Amino acid sequence: MSSNINKLKVGIIGCGYWGNILQEKLKNLSHIVFFTKHKSEYTSKIKNIDWVFIATPDQTHYNIVKQCLNKGVNVFCEKPLTLSYQESKELFNLAESKNLKLYSDDVFNYRNESQNLSSLFKSNPTSINVKWEKPSRTNYGKYIFSNFYNLAWHDFYLLYPYIKDKKLTNIISLDTKNTLNFILEFNNIKINFLYDRQSNITQHKIDNIDFTHTIPQNPQDPLTKMLQCVLNNTVNFELNKNQTLYTNEIIRQIQLKLFPKKIAVIGGGIFGCTIAANLSKEGINVDLFEKNNDIISQASFTNQYRIHEGYHYPRSKETAYQSKIGALTFKTEYPESIINGDVDHYYCISTKDSLVSSTQYLDFMNEVGLEYTSTTLDLIKEGSTSLIIKANELLFNPITLKKLCKKNLQKYNVNVILNKEVNIEELKKYDYIINSTYSNINSLLPENLQQDYQFELCEKPIIKLPDEYKNKSIVIMDGPFMCVDPYGDTGYHVIGNVVHAIHSTNIGKFPIIPSLFKPLLNKGIIKNPQITNINKFISSSQTFFKNIKDLKHIGSMFTFRTVLPNKEKDDARPTTVKQISPQQLVVFSGKIPTCVEAYKEVSKIVNK
Repeated sequence: MSSNINKLKVGIIGCGYWGNILQEKLKNLSHIVFFTKHKSEYTSKIKNIDWVFIATPDQTHYNIVKQCLNKGVNVFCEKPLTLSYQESKELFNLAESKNLKLYSDDVFNYRNESQNLSSLFKSNPTSINVKWEKPSRTNYGKYIFSNFYNLAWHDFYLLYPYIKDKKLTNIISLDTKNTLNFILEFNNIKINFLYDRQSNITQHKIDNIDFTHTIPQNPQDPLTKMLQCVLNNTVNFELNKNQTLYTNEIIRQIQLKLFPKKIAVIGGGIFGCTIAANLSKEGINVDLFEKNNDIISQASFTNQYRIHEGYHYPRSKETAYQSKIGALTFKTEYPESIINGDVDHYYCISTKDSLVSSTQYLDFMNEVGLEYTSTTLDLIKEGSTSLIIKANELLFNPITLKKLCKKNLQKYNVNVILNKEVNIEELKKYDYIINSTYSNINSLLPENLQQDYQFELCEKPIIKLPDEYKNKSIVIMDGPFMCVDPYGDTGYHVIGNVVHAIHSTNIGKFPIIPSLFKPLLNKGIIKNPQITNINKFISSSQTFFKNIKDLKHIGSMFTFRTVLPNKEKDDARPTTVKQISPQQLVVFSGKIPTCVEAYKEVSKIVNK
């Protein structure tokens, strides 16, 4: 067994097919410090290594690479580096700013056959043929191009030196149904690409140069040579950067030409913005319509700002599980929005009138796999609660979240149309309509497909609490009780109450807005509102909280909460994506952190 002395320290993230291959190769070339797919297992170890090798699903690369670079470590990433030119460029710029190395797998450049390409292009051919036959793999993910998306990276990396200075003048589609066959026309050469997605064999040729044979398992195989060169810093990092960016961009152009799918997303809340940005990132043309003059301006902006992990829903395990999974993907998608202050999160079971006992709540958390610590809290009046636990939750900053959404929409070229209330006739030209309008979800549906919802006009008071409440989020469970949560990083709190927060309720197809509330609705913080239940909030809170009467009412926000009707028994808040017609999908949820999971469900449908 070789010694690890003087070997570079590396980590491997991703334990799938390619992760295991990298582990087998790197164990002889380096000292492997960790080999894992779990964030909790590698985040603390990243800073102590020289290189991290990433072999996770394509759509995860951007966030993981960015995290590793910010930890000050060199990064090798399996291709594709990211799913967009913009993201790849951002990562290369980040690496350069930190004087770090970033490398995207280009193993085919280390094949002996690649050297023959120079002779091929020196002969000045007017046309060449690129042909892949390969059995379809199901683990490529949901992206439009399936095999092509992954295989074409090799071709464009190989062809880059010979076509990088040529102008792409035309993309001609020959077949996108049974095979993927198209021609790229450059200044003085045509390249015919044929990707057979139904083949039972593997064959890969560029003209008469055969790349088909498998990589030999010996110390001089191309993969080992590439890894050695990367670890020794003997590769051309600038060339690799240019190859990657070129490939990102040319594949995007091919996507838009061969698959000109057009999607309308209705509603510019967090769900609409997340879905629109990510679909556009996949290469789909997306228009986002928002009836107001800004995105993230209604329910997505006016809430408790809690990244629900599931603690809130002991009577609905479906909602709890969805929240737990959603929290993970939300934090990955919008890490900058997370408030990093030392906020402590507490859940308390009321001694009286709770719909869940302490024992039931503990059993629920253990079953769902929620981390907690039983504790005490001086702010809670003695005898008012039978259980207090400290939970593993976080808050997000709504202002930062809005900025991130705007940045993503711009980055991925989403066409955002504000101050526009669309009708179904205007939307007939789209392949799909994604209805994510929340309280107005029936607006685009024919009457026979409209569903009843429960619409609750809610008040969210913003308050100043005594100093001992600073950086504390406290929820009284489970019934007609209340909670306080820090209001971003302002030093204020949002106070909630299951009963007193609701000023009006109607069950039906659309919300009914009392005339007195129209000037208040979704207008941000209203100081000294003419209508407020703040005194009722204070009175009911005194049952549980010490010194709550000393709070200062800064103002209140008013918005509609939309839930499934008659769900008081189990308090279910499911996130659903339903295809209610060949063209239209309806997205419904009351839990902001599930927005990324909702996008995934939408993507599965539109990319069938």
